[in-house]
Amino acid sequence: MRTRAKTGHKFARREFLKRTLIAAGAVGLPRLIPARAAGRDDAVNASDALTVRVLPTRGGPQIHVDGRPIAPRFFWGAMNGGSIQLGEDWADHSFEFCPGINVRQQGTLHFRFGQLAGRIDLADVRVRDAQTGEDILPVESFAEPELFVRTWNTWPPPPANTVAKWEISDRALHVRLVDPPGGNWPDFHFHSSQVLSFRADRTYRCTFRAKASPRRVIQPALYQVANSTWTHIGGPPGPFLSQVCLARDAGVNLVSFSAPECWDPPEKPVDWTPIDSLCRRIIAVNPNVLLVPRVDAEAPGWWLERHPQARMVYDLNQVRLDHASVSDRAYRAAAAAHLEQLCRHLCEAFPRHFAGVHPCGQNTGEWFYLDSWERPLSGYDPATLAAFRAWLNSRGERDAGAATVPSDAERRAHPFGFLRDPAREKQLIEFARFQQVEMAEHVAGLAAACRRGTAGRKLVVFFFGYLFEFGALPNGAPTSGHYALSRLLGGKDIDILCSPISYTDREWLGTAPCMSAAESVREAGILWLNEDDSRTFLDTRRAEHAQEGGLVDLDQTRQVMLRNTSQEALRGFGSWWMDLPAQGWFNDARIWQVMVRLQPVDAAMLRRSRPFTPDVAMITDEDSMCHLTGGSAVAAQPLTYNARADFGRMGAAYGQYLLADVLARKTPPRLQVFLSAWALSSVQRRDLAASRSPGATRVWCWAPGFIYPDRQDVAGIGEVTGFNARPVDLPSAETIPTGEGRKRGLLAPFGPRAAIQPLFAVEAPAEETWATYADGSAAVAVRQRARDGDASGLAPAASAGWDVFVGTPRLTPELLRAVAKLAGVHLFTEANVPVWAAEGYVAIQAHAAGPITVDVGQAAPVLDALDGRPLGQGPRLSVPFRQGETRVLRY
Repeated sequence: MRTRAKTGHKFARREFLKRTLIAAGAVGLPRLIPARAAGRDDAVNASDALTVRVLPTRGGPQIHVDGRPIAPRFFWGAMNGGSIQLGEDWADHSFEFCPGINVRQQGTLHFRFGQLAGRIDLADVRVRDAQTGEDILPVESFAEPELFVRTWNTWPPPPANTVAKWEISDRALHVRLVDPPGGNWPDFHFHSSQVLSFRADRTYRCTFRAKASPRRVIQPALYQVANSTWTHIGGPPGPFLSQVCLARDAGVNLVSFSAPECWDPPEKPVDWTPIDSLCRRIIAVNPNVLLVPRVDAEAPGWWLERHPQARMVYDLNQVRLDHASVSDRAYRAAAAAHLEQLCRHLCEAFPRHFAGVHPCGQNTGEWFYLDSWERPLSGYDPATLAAFRAWLNSRGERDAGAATVPSDAERRAHPFGFLRDPAREKQLIEFARFQQVEMAEHVAGLAAACRRGTAGRKLVVFFFGYLFEFGALPNGAPTSGHYALSRLLGGKDIDILCSPISYTDREWLGTAPCMSAAESVREAGILWLNEDDSRTFLDTRRAEHAQEGGLVDLDQTRQVMLRNTSQEALRGFGSWWMDLPAQGWFNDARIWQVMVRLQPVDAAMLRRSRPFTPDVAMITDEDSMCHLTGGSAVAAQPLTYNARADFGRMGAAYGQYLLADVLARKTPPRLQVFLSAWALSSVQRRDLAASRSPGATRVWCWAPGFIYPDRQDVAGIGEVTGFNARPVDLPSAETIPTGEGRKRGLLAPFGPRAAIQPLFAVEAPAEETWATYADGSAAVAVRQRARDGDASGLAPAASAGWDVFVGTPRLTPELLRAVAKLAGVHLFTEANVPVWAAEGYVAIQAHAAGPITVDVGQAAPVLDALDGRPLGQGPRLSVPFRQGETRVLRY
C-alpha cells in the first residue's frame, strides 16, 4: 500500500532538489576536452541548428535528430556539490571552485552535516582568491561569539530546528546533533550572510579544519541568492559531470538536468548566465551532448508578492505562499511568456546542443495538484472559483454564476459509497472533472509556448497522465488533476509524456509497472518515457527505501536496470536513469555496461516493423475515475494501482490503454480487462458493444456500467456485461475460489478484507462461477458469449468470446492467466515472473533461482540477445536463471 511512509521521502527529496539543486557553476571537476568546446555555439548559423523531435515510424513514435532516429535513452542529473569525509581527529580540508557567473554581494557558504546524531567541530574556515590570496569570507568567523553572529546564521530557526545545539569556544564551532522526534530530520545547516562576491572566471579556494564523532560526511557548498533563487556555484567535486561522462561513454548523449531559474522581473534584463554556464560545463565534457533542461514553471517569489491573489488556497483558508493556482490566468500567461523567452534564448545560444525543454510545476514538479498525497484540499482561491463557474457556464449549466466549490467535508465524504451518484452528487462530479481539465489545459498552454519558442524544432516534454497511480490517493484519485490525458493526446505540441516508474512493485523482485495508459499515448504519436529513479547500490540510504529500489549490491542494481530498460526498449518507451538526489547513484561504469549491452536491442527496436502489440489490454476510463470519492482508495488501490503487479506476473506482455481506444478499435482483440468502466454514456455503451471483435474475451471489474450520466442503476451492469447483477452488503469483499475456480488455478482467497460499497454479485450457475463471496453469491463468473444471431449461448469457442465478471476490486496473476488461456493469449511462461515480448525478443526476470520453462511459440533457435549464445530450440525450452537475473532472449 502506498502510504506517506513509502512516498514521503521520495517526494521530499524531489522538493529538496527543487529548492537547493537548481544549479550552475563549477564543482571542481577537471575539463576532459579543450575549453574551446565548452562555449556558446557562436559560429553556428541559425539554419544549421539541430532539429530534435519525436516523429512517427512504422514501429511507433521515436526521437529523431535531424531526421535520424536515435535510441530514446537519457541520463538525468543535477549539478550538486560533493562531500567531505570527517574523521575523529582534527584534519585540514579544502576544495577549489570557479563560479562560472559573476556574483555581486549575493554569495553564501553553507555547511550541511547529514542525518546522523553526534558531534562536529569546525575551525579556521576561509574562502580566498586562489591567485591573489584575498579573503572573500571574514576571517576567524568561528573564533569569537561576536564574530560568529556577524557572519553566520542557521536554518531552520526554532522550533523547526529539533536536532542541533552549538557553541563557540576555543576559537572553534562545536555542534551537537541529536535524533529528531519521529525521525523527521529538518534540513539543518549553517550559512554565512549572503554578501560574498565572486568573479565568473576566477578560481577560489575554501579551507577549514574539522573533526567529527562518530565519523561522518559533510557537504559544504556555495550559492548565489538572487530573486529567491539559490544557484549552486561551488563546492567539493560532485558526481554530475562524472556521470555525464559515463553516459557519454555508454553511447547516451541525451542529458536532462535541473536548470537554474532565470525568471526575472520585467523591469530587469534577464540574466541567462546561470543556465548558460551550466550548459557550457556539460558541453565541455561531452561535445555531442543533447541538452534537455528541466525548468521550473512555477511563479517565482517576486511574482507572487506582486500577485498575492494568485496564490493557492486550501480548506480552512490555508494559503500557500510559494505556489500560484493553475487557474489564475495571469500566472498562466506569465509562465507561458517566460518559457517561450527561455526557449528562444537556448535555441540561439546552443543551436547544436539544445535538444528540448521539460517544464515542471505543482507537486514535485509533476503537474498534479500540490499536496495531493496529503490531507489538505486545494481549490479555494478566487481564481479556481471563477474558472469553475466559467467552465460550468460553457457546459450550459444553469446558475453557473452562483456555483461554489464543494466543501472539503463533501469532497472527503462517501455517503453513497465509493462511487459518486450523479443524481445526488452532481456538483462534486463536475468539480472533479473541472480540476482535470484545468490542469491539462494549463499544461497544454505551456507546451504551446515551448513549441513557439523552439520554432517547432525541439522536444517538448511534460510529466502527466498517472492514471493507474492515483487510485491510492486518500482524498480520491480526482484530487490529482491527471484524468484529462485525452485532451493532451489530441494536441500537437508535446513530444514526450513521462512519469517515474510506479512506486509499487519496483523493488529487486518486482515488475516495474508504468503509471499511465502508455500505449494510448503511443497511438497519439507521443513518446512515453519512464523516469527510472531506482535507488542503486550507491545510495547510502537504500535499505530504508526498499520499495523504491533499495538495491543492495552491484549485481542487483544491474539486474534491475536491465529489467527496467529492456521492458522500455520492447514497449517502445524512452527512459532516463535518474540520479535523484544528485549524490551519484549512477556514478559507476559497471552500471552503464547494462546500457551498452542493450544497444543491439535498442537498434533492433528502431527498425521494428510495427509498434508493441500485445495480446492483453489493461483499460481505464478517465471519467469513471472522476467518480471516485474521498476514501475510495480502499477499493481503487487494489484494483487500479496494485493490479499492475498482477498483470506483470501473468506470463504474457500487456499494454495500458484508455477506454476511447477500445471504442476506436485500437486495443488488442484477444483479452481486454476493463479496470474502470463504471461510468458510461449511452453512446459509449453502444460503441462498446459494436467494437467487440469476434472471439474477444472481456473482463469486467467491480461495477462495470453501474453509473449512467443521470443516475446509478444496477441494470447497467447487465447491459454491459450480460450478467444480471445485484448489490450485496458484506463486511468483506474477499472471495473464495470454487471447485471450478480451483481447476483453473485459483487456489487462494483474494480481494480486499474490507467493506466495499458498492459491491455486486451476479447470477451464474455453478459451472460458470469461479469464486464466491462469504455468503455464497457469485463474485467471479465466466460466460461464453453467443455468436451474433445465436441466442443459445452455445457458439463454438473458435468464434465466440468470453465475458468475465469480477465483483471484488482485485485481480491476481492466476486469474489473469486463466482468462488469458480462455482468450487464446500466448503465455511465454506460467511462472509468476515479469515477461515482455516484441519482435522476436523476450525479456524475463526470475524471482527465484532455477530453470524457467519458456515457450516462444515456434520451432526456432533461441539465443541470448545480449551476447548471441545459443540457449536451445523452441517452441519450449528450459532456461537457467539466478534469483533476480534478467535475461533477454531472441528467436
